[in-house]
Amino acid sequence: MTTLENIKKHKDKYCTKYVIREIYLIKKYFKIKPNKRVFYFDTWCRRDYFFCDNKVFIARFDVNKNKTDLIFSSLYTAVLKENDVEFETVIPDDTTPKFEELFNGLKIDITKKLYTKEEFLNWIDSPCCATETVDIPYREAIKFLQDYKKDTFKTENYLFYVKRDKDYTWADNFYAYDIKNQAEMKMYFSSFIQTFLPECSRDIFIEDLSGKLSKYQLNKCKKEFMIFMKKICPKLKIENFYALEFVKQCIQPIEKDRGLSVRLVFPRDCKFNIWVDDFLSYDKKPYFVITEGNNEWLSTRAAAIDFFKPKYKSTKPYISGCYKRNHWDIDKNTLQNLTEFLKKPVDYSKISHCSEEYKKEIKTNWEMLISEYNANLFEGDEELPLDLPMPDYTKLIKL
Repeated sequence: MTTLENIKKHKDKYCTKYVIREIYLIKKYFKIKPNKRVFYFDTWCRRDYFFCDNKVFIARFDVNKNKTDLIFSSLYTAVLKENDVEFETVIPDDTTPKFEELFNGLKIDITKKLYTKEEFLNWIDSPCCATETVDIPYREAIKFLQDYKKDTFKTENYLFYVKRDKDYTWADNFYAYDIKNQAEMKMYFSSFIQTFLPECSRDIFIEDLSGKLSKYQLNKCKKEFMIFMKKICPKLKIENFYALEFVKQCIQPIEKDRGLSVRLVFPRDCKFNIWVDDFLSYDKKPYFVITEGNNEWLSTRAAAIDFFKPKYKSTKPYISGCYKRNHWDIDKNTLQNLTEFLKKPVDYSKISHCSEEYKKEIKTNWEMLISEYNANLFEGDEELPLDLPMPDYTKLIKL
């Protein structure tokens, strides 16, 4: 049975390994600006579907002769019209040019169209995969994504978003952020929200994570959420809010903590938002990232720190997705707390998924950080040894 949860789990596993590299190839081949969003939709009929601006890219990938990286084995573009599509074959099926030639003006026979316009229109008008929960055509999702920006899910008083809790579960949870009071809330719903929108605010339950909001303020948030859903869901011609979350799963890279481009390592109340990253963007050497503030979705500063030495990897802005976080020059007190935290034993009472074998092997938070870094690497990248000595980060050197 296909469910939204299964699709999210599949994307966690699949995207980390392949999709980000595929998007890199698409951006490079079509000379798309680095800060432009490319959305990953689906794998259907052995082809992957991507979207940027008003163009859909349909691609099949292969590996080069040395099996070290991906190349296109076929590539199509489709420009959407109101009830039609302009369709072009860029690289036809059964044509696998060499990787070196692909980016050096190789001429392609565009008369060979094994992928038809009718096939594409059949896909674009079909419902998204998670039909038990999300019954929304890809055409509608694309229309919505054309207007997507960071504050798409923002009202006058609140920002609504979904993220995976830092408790090592696969499940995503709804959150609300009170902009005026700078307070985060976790939201719970009656089970039938998977099929229909909540009928009233009594069907919504809110946990105040800040500890500073009154019952009146919590009820105000619930009512505004109800108004928000009933306003935005009809735009997608849907009856449930989970369809919006399917749309948000298309976003690449995920700027929060879904684990596609970055992964938060420790539970929410550990005092530190510590990330590991798929991309060794700072001189191709291992590093981890700390973001300032308890709410990583709104954090504005970050520090990329070397695994081997007590120094920053870079003072350039840290970029996750297309959001920049300025360099954070960490104060001595925070560095002392970080060092003490990494030396401590792992608190497995807050982590539900770990096997007994894992618990025996991973004793300290430092070892868990190394383990999660290794788990987030691409195939072929060099892992760090679990017994890697921890530098004295209280002596962090400024670049």
